[in-house]
Amino acid sequence: MNAALRDFRMIWRAAAAQREAQTVRIMGLGLGAVGICAAIFTASAAAMGTLGTVQGLRLLIGFTSLALVLVWSFLFVPGSIRMNSPANAWLLPRQRRRMLQMTTAYWLLVTACLGFGIGHWIAVPAVALSVLGLALLCAGNKHVVILLVLGGNWPWLSRVVLPPAWGDAATGGGAALVLAVLVVPVAVWSLRWLYPARGDAYIARRADQIRRVSHFDQCGADKQPAPDGVAWHGNLAFYLVALRCNLRRADPGAMLLHALGPSAHWTAWIGGLVTLLIIGGAIRLVLVWTHAAGVQSLVGWMMSVGPAMLALTIAFSTAQYGQQLRRTQGEQALLRLTPLAGDAALLNRRLAGRVLRQALGCWAALTVAMLAVSLLIDAGPDALLRQLGLCCLAGQVAMMGLLGDYASGTGGWHLMLGLRAAALAAAQAVVAVGIGWISGTTAWPWLVALPLIVCVVLLRLDWQRMLAAPPAFPAGRLA
Repeated sequence: MNAALRDFRMIWRAAAAQREAQTVRIMGLGLGAVGICAAIFTASAAAMGTLGTVQGLRLLIGFTSLALVLVWSFLFVPGSIRMNSPANAWLLPRQRRRMLQMTTAYWLLVTACLGFGIGHWIAVPAVALSVLGLALLCAGNKHVVILLVLGGNWPWLSRVVLPPAWGDAATGGGAALVLAVLVVPVAVWSLRWLYPARGDAYIARRADQIRRVSHFDQCGADKQPAPDGVAWHGNLAFYLVALRCNLRRADPGAMLLHALGPSAHWTAWIGGLVTLLIIGGAIRLVLVWTHAAGVQSLVGWMMSVGPAMLALTIAFSTAQYGQQLRRTQGEQALLRLTPLAGDAALLNRRLAGRVLRQALGCWAALTVAMLAVSLLIDAGPDALLRQLGLCCLAGQVAMMGLLGDYASGTGGWHLMLGLRAAALAAAQAVVAVGIGWISGTTAWPWLVALPLIVCVVLLRLDWQRMLAAPPAFPAGRLA
């Protein structure tokens, strides 16, 4: 038993060591976002007086399990895939068996905990398959994404596409029973696909698999990301127009942002905003054409859960600035050698002003788009106020990772900042609930005002710290 535990510990450390420090920073941001969701749901349930002991325990276990899913899928799985190479299969014969044991134990534990957190055991088969699907996705399986999208949208797709009687059967106990029967063989196949035995077939697929796994890595200075797809090329067309305009103006502030690449430019959000509005319009058409009770109840469920999920988009909206600053040191150094960089003494002021203006603009645009979608699906005043409160809280969190001392490598998101952001969001939720209880109102109006006040204070402090720091370009040179 001690030997097995020692093997498990060594494998975990080795898998985590395969990932770059930037990935750990992003994981800290993800855990902070999970903590923010937990704080928001806890505060809203406490404000409505519906949070009992069992419900609180379920909430705690559910969000803890979700955090474990994030860490395991995005940190451990890609690293362990690299470790399970054909060479290591010969040199470390126990490694594959230990990985299979670790992943099986993780899958059983997380499935049981998430099922308990949800509170409906009929959802356990779907949860079990979803956990496996996410691990396969992070391991480079190029087909599982289709099944995840279909499975995640099946509750409403089945009611829209299928006749009413079939739609009820496709989402009821019979469908859950079919999934329960499929869980065991799917789990066996998934584990064997994650960690196959050595052989010619595995060697043939490994190069393509590693390439796909690399999409989940944070690129270093010598490995630039290469986004592709229709949406990306659509955004890139807008970016090129903005670049040509800024080149004609020769504005140093604008050129500083272009050194970070298209991913950190405001045009990168155009496709997402358009997609969000299209989804809202599609839901509106479904509501107009279909008056089934199942569709109406599904929309009601979306209005209760969807705002928190959409608010996470705002919370992550500033993560790309820190990432791109760390990835593009070469471009930043070249820009410093040209007249387009402007006076070095004004570099931080210009960069901070441009980044802040762009981030605040994206925050406002995303908030307006989310409120517009809520209006399209007939959200009431209470739902709109709840959405606005969550957007304000998420935006305040996003601004915490925006300004800083990038020359010394301390700017942008990291683990401790993610934990501080989660703690601050929880504190604001508690204060909003307390003020609402004292004043006899709901917590949501206060959750609109408090984050805006806190955001102004924190941005003022971060602004002063960034202006007092050495020039940000090239980032990390003093680390």
